[in-house]
Amino acid sequence: MLEPLVNDGLAVGTDLGLPLDVLREGLLAFRGVKRRLEMVGEQRGVIVYDDFAHHPTAVAETLRAVRGAAPGQRVWAIFEPRSASSCRRVFQKDFATAFTGADRVVIATVFRSSLPESERLSEAELVADLAAAGVPAQHLPDVDTIVQTVAAEAQSGDLIVVMSNGGFGGIHGKLLKALA
Repeated sequence: MLEPLVNDGLAVGTDLGLPLDVLREGLLAFRGVKRRLEMVGEQRGVIVYDDFAHHPTAVAETLRAVRGAAPGQRVWAIFEPRSASSCRRVFQKDFATAFTGADRVVIATVFRSSLPESERLSEAELVADLAAAGVPAQHLPDVDTIVQTVAAEAQSGDLIVVMSNGGFGGIHGKLLKALA
């Protein structure tokens, strides 16, 4: 999946007059962007990623990238609606569409519980829309319940993408510890 990006990078660098050995060193040293599909660990053959995705377009593209890089592997999306926009009902249907790129979806409780219900993203509706699309999904109320459930159900070869624009209660480390 990275090959086209590498080739494009080499082409641009060459056009700019950079020597190939300098381009090669730079590409080999690149370790990715923090919180953009950042691999945080692996336990029992399950890989856990951190991603800043909090908008339906970012969610869809992140899941598309994971699926493209690992065809045939089961992809989990664990989502914390935390940002000002992701907590709002305005993206209700868009999130339902975006998460169809996952094999399993876990939705945490909306972070901004002070929003009026008429404006707040509905976890129950999102789960129902995903189920209607054939994607197993569940709303789990807190980090400990999410960790316990996912650790019990995850299998070797699974890819777990945790999506939030915040710390999500330290879920990454807790999940890796529970998987161990």
